[in-house]
Amino acid sequence: MANPTGTWAIEPGALITLQTEKIGMTSLEVTAPVTGGRLHVVATTVEIRLEMSLEKLKASNFLMQGAARALVKRFDGDLLVFEAEGSADEHPWAVSGNAKAGQVDVPMSVQATPHPGDAPRQLLIGGTVTMEDISIPVPGLSGITSVTFSIDGTVDLRSA
Repeated sequence: MANPTGTWAIEPGALITLQTEKIGMTSLEVTAPVTGGRLHVVATTVEIRLEMSLEKLKASNFLMQGAARALVKRFDGDLLVFEAEGSADEHPWAVSGNAKAGQVDVPMSVQATPHPGDAPRQLLIGGTVTMEDISIPVPGLSGITSVTFSIDGTVDLRSA
């Protein structure tokens, strides 16, 4: 597949889903809306900036939604910005960088697939991230210090 080259804006509005592995006796699914970003492809390099609103996240249950929002507020992280780069030589693209939200700075790698490949209008995003040294403010889960999320979403692109 030929690589597209150019710069695209990531349209706001899509939802990115983060699903945890088991935390104690349960798992947590969180969705956060995309507020913007960009995709930049030159020769064999891909750069992605993805912005999400954590203040508008929704969780799979009421108790966990409160805990997730409390965690966001504790670290002043209303906006999550993920900036990453990788090689455009293989599909899907594997990009790595950091996801930053307030005081939290977490290394993250995702796979990104342009669709259609030669003139992308969408970018499919997937992967996993592990957050270490966190404290979950939910009774019964206070001893949890590491959480692994799988990430899934599709964002719309427009030429920039």
